[in-house]
Amino acid sequence: MVDVWYPADPSSGAIAPYLDAQAFEKALGTTGFRDQFRGASDAILHGVKTHATIGAPFAGSAGGKATRRPVLIFSPGGGMVREAYAAQLEDLASHGYIIAAISHPFDAILVVLPGGKSIEYDSKRWPTIPSLEGVVNLNQLEWHAEDIRFVLDQLIAAHDSASPELPFAPYIDPQSVGAFGHSFGGMAAARACQMDSRLKACLDQDGVAAKQPYSLGPRGWGMDQAFMLIERAPSATSLSDQELAQLKLTRQKADDLLRRIDEKHKDALRNTGKGSYDVVLTNKNTSHMDFSDLSILGAQTAAEFQMRKEFLEVVEEYTRAFFSEYLGGRAEPLLDGSAGSGLVVRVERFKPGKPTID
Repeated sequence: MVDVWYPADPSSGAIAPYLDAQAFEKALGTTGFRDQFRGASDAILHGVKTHATIGAPFAGSAGGKATRRPVLIFSPGGGMVREAYAAQLEDLASHGYIIAAISHPFDAILVVLPGGKSIEYDSKRWPTIPSLEGVVNLNQLEWHAEDIRFVLDQLIAAHDSASPELPFAPYIDPQSVGAFGHSFGGMAAARACQMDSRLKACLDQDGVAAKQPYSLGPRGWGMDQAFMLIERAPSATSLSDQELAQLKLTRQKADDLLRRIDEKHKDALRNTGKGSYDVVLTNKNTSHMDFSDLSILGAQTAAEFQMRKEFLEVVEEYTRAFFSEYLGGRAEPLLDGSAGSGLVVRVERFKPGKPTID
């Protein structure tokens, strides 16, 4: 299931619901719903308002010639649903992007289908916890990446047919498409870029396994496109003696392993054809879920709400800057480290690499 967000003319049509809370609560039960959405549950159940209108006319479409807009395909975090990222998607649409946001059936908490049917999360499809060295379930990664590519196929087909029931279809620019995602969705977006040259730029929001946002190919090459990783700074706390014992590692071996992991992290960022960025945000008073709406919706105080809001605004700012530069062709000062928020620990740029040719 996919929602498509796009810049729209003001419309008196129906306001788009944030999430079909009734269908989610019916399928999951009240306890299950609250277990999944936690502190955000009350806000969602009592009617979060979006700034979107269903089926609105595309911005500037009345009597004007269709101007093509860049397209982004979004994949949510593992088990998550597309609806929980509305703030980011609305922000991008308000800056001229067309965004197709996916919920992956059997992986999302719940996917509600037209007509009221739904597909629940299936734990058998989810991988085991990644090991310290970053082993992931490649079958699932391929599945999510293929979902992204399938959505791209459908968007291009919609553009080619100029389907009248899809207001955004004539405005799609098939030559200016990027992919991004949060957590496992960020890794899936990276994998899709490795597989499909139609995707021109790729961004991963806090999705790593053993610090690697994606796996290098057999010759050590990453991808031909531009890439950005926006991540929270890793914890500076070293492993305790008890943790080392559980892992059956000496401190020396653990330190050597962590050095190798750090080097693999940089290898992934060095080996991209258009260059890459590593945007590191503070981990102080922030969480992995701050990239979604849920931390804001679950804020207990005005101060917490403001803190979560500022974090998400920084994520949005760097996401826009990256795609503006690599899909829109506009140089963005934010990416050279000359500007930014106090939440940003550092912005490291890696120059374009060259693949090894045998």
